[in-house]
Amino acid sequence: MPNLLQYPVCLFGTLRAGCVVVNCNPLYTPRELEHQIKDSGAEVIVVVENFARTLEPVLPHTAVRHVIVTTMAEMLGICKGALVNFVVRRMNKLMPPWHIPHAIKLSAALAAGRRHGFKPPVLGLRDLAFLQYTGGPPGWQRRPC
Repeated sequence: MPNLLQYPVCLFGTLRAGCVVVNCNPLYTPRELEHQIKDSGAEVIVVVENFARTLEPVLPHTAVRHVIVTTMAEMLGICKGALVNFVVRRMNKLMPPWHIPHAIKLSAALAAGRRHGFKPPVLGLRDLAFLQYTGGPPGWQRRPC
């Protein structure tokens, strides 16, 4: 996810739930994205709708069970958000068409989380928090740090 307010919200929510954060480069090709998702074992992914088209062909080949989609301006408020989304979609044409039938909106995922309440996970010192891949030189690419 690019630098959006949704990123820290999703990052800290993932950590608070006791899950592992695996950052993906939004500019990955479908092949690169598929490799990283398979290698990490990710089952949930949060994607900005501008990059959902890259994710779409990859999903059938991965263990991803839940897709959460956000817009560029989802957390900017009603007026500013509508304006930014209009510019991104209509004027700059940065929104290629995509179709992921089981995808849910980030706002719906957050609302569902509020309804369920918080139950702290049991974590130990050896539990993994981040699985960060590098985009270094050939031979080092897509290797967990």
